[in-house]
Amino acid sequence: MGLAAYSFLWPAAGSSHSLFLKELYVSDTIRRQGVGARFMAELRALAEARPGCSRVEWMTDRDNPDARAFYKSLGFDEFGGKIVYRVDSGPA
Repeated sequence: MGLAAYSFLWPAAGSSHSLFLKELYVSDTIRRQGVGARFMAELRALAEARPGCSRVEWMTDRDNPDARAFYKSLGFDEFGGKIVYRVDSGPA
């Protein structure tokens, strides 16, 4: 069906930590059937159940309109406060 890979990061705001969603994937054959929304609800529940966890965070590419529309449909606003940096480590 799909997967949600996440980890807890320290620190987030102040002395709390956050649940960081690394990857969310739903198989093409069952997309738009509520599976992704269920994953997101479960991730929020995991974060709320973890003492000291203040938020859930994730990223998507600006040129991924499907992902951006999906998150917007769940009522999530884009957060423009972070800039992502990347440096290559050399030939793969």
